Amino acid sequence: MFKYHVGVVIPFYQRESGILAKALLSIAAQEVKKTKFTIVVVDDGSPVPADKELASVQLPDNCQIELIKQKNAGPAVARNTALDYLQKNKIDTVAFLDSDDVWNKHHVSEALSALSAGAGFYFCNHSRFNTALSWFESLNCFKEWNDMLIEYNIKFSSDKNLAELSGANCFKLFIREYLSQTSCIVYDFKSLPDKRFDPSLVSAGEDFFLWLHLVRSCEKVIFSLNKNVHCGAGVNIYFDSFDWNKLSSSTQQGYHFILYKMILSSFPLQKSEYALIKQSADQHLNLYSYLMLKHFITRVGFNRGLAVSILKRFPGAMFLVPFRFIRASMNRKILQK
Repeated sequence: MFKYHVGVVIPFYQRESGILAKALLSIAAQEVKKTKFTIVVVDDGSPVPADKELASVQLPDNCQIELIKQKNAGPAVARNTALDYLQKNKIDTVAFLDSDDVWNKHHVSEALSALSAGAGFYFCNHSRFNTALSWFESLNCFKEWNDMLIEYNIKFSSDKNLAELSGANCFKLFIREYLSQTSCIVYDFKSLPDKRFDPSLVSAGEDFFLWLHLVRSCEKVIFSLNKNVHCGAGVNIYFDSFDWNKLSSSTQQGYHFILYKMILSSFPLQKSEYALIKQSADQHLNLYSYLMLKHFITRVGFNRGLAVSILKRFPGAMFLVPFRFIRASMNRKILQK
């Protein structure tokens, strides 16, 4: 008899075989009792078909896989497809796992402990393939740890591995910095069954925007200082966009601009929070303006759909793109954070 039923959301789009198997085996290796996993793999038009990956994996009886295939629509739509399936099947708890990431064996047990203690939202620290620092070690707020404990009224568990704060204070921390990668998130799905990723944020920010909605809806949030997730080096839109010679870099900056404008209009922010988010929106608009016109002029490419979206939603911003491009070309410091 199972005490817990965890739905695992895995969007799948990879160009290399064998990656998904590692993610699935990390679910099977979880050291947690009386727990059933319903694993929803959404093949988002992947070059390497998910069904071929699944054929090579043997999982224990407490792990059930549901494969859903769809035309490529991006991670937000893929994850929403999985969430819709889990909602129809009345799953209580949802965890996210990207197909190139793996959980350590205590991830789900810590998450369920947090949710059993009344948290509506849980996240943890993680390691990453391209750096020796953990995610928390890279964040400014954790470098100011003692001040953060006081400012956000954070309380520790007896073993000092779990930290608790209110959803309102967690929202403020998320506004300050992006606290958690998607594969680190577990939340009380039965209490928030209708929340979804915004599909208009095609290649950036869809996760951040949902986390803000979720934590703001929770009375309590618990996070773990343990590195319970390792993020791998598969297909990653975010890291691909670091190369300014690629069209994906201007695309990501454009969607980040839309994200921060949406945050400004969607949430009641304090004056300092509003100023911080507005500054981020302006910075991403500067980068989008420069990179978009640079890519157009040098024939790297042009994301017409994104440009039309910005023009329709924020016409004033789009009309100023040429002027921002000229200013950035004359003074590259404008492009620096």
